[in-house]
Amino acid sequence: MNASVPSFLFVLQGHAHERGERLAHVLSDRDITYRRLWSRIERASARLQGEWGVQAGDTVAYIGAGHPDAIVLYFALLRIGASLLPLEAMTAADARAACKRHGASLAVHEDNVSEATIDGLPSQRLEMLLDDWCHFEPVLVPEDPMREALWLPVEGGGREANSLYQLTAALPDAPRTGWVGDRIFTPDILGRLVLPSLRHARRLFFSATEPQQRTGS
Repeated sequence: MNASVPSFLFVLQGHAHERGERLAHVLSDRDITYRRLWSRIERASARLQGEWGVQAGDTVAYIGAGHPDAIVLYFALLRIGASLLPLEAMTAADARAACKRHGASLAVHEDNVSEATIDGLPSQRLEMLLDDWCHFEPVLVPEDPMREALWLPVEGGGREANSLYQLTAALPDAPRTGWVGDRIFTPDILGRLVLPSLRHARRLFFSATEPQQRTGS
């Protein structure tokens, strides 16, 4: 790997060891520190491959509305060489069409998503991704920041594959202050809020999990 290409997974792992007690975000029942965030990414990698059968080269759809565990899902998929197709705040018909168009092999969905939205595609609840520890040693793929592993929406409709390098090469020096609403995976939210905050080990605020605190950011 070219030394000039940023390694975001390495950054997150470093935060876990060096800034482990800093808050990444808060759930209703627990604080997610950077140490716990990395632990959740490891656990998700094991479950995706060992229990849900996701292999390198597969595409997994996320169907939901801005839950922070979708970020865990994305980084876990990167570790095992798979790709993420985020389908946030979409109609059931549009989600089904996108899954078919991009050849998704699995849908990971939030609890409020109806089975009709998934329509025959193998599926798992996002909540179960981190339900307990998975005692499986996943086969990790050497990190390649140039691999296009995230399908983001583009203006005018459609989607474009993005690499981790494309997403992180031009991050701002400081993250934008704000809340993550019903979408995480847009170029603006990822590039100006989520990824810069994670790079600087700052706390992220998610409307999906902290609506009662939205009056202050």
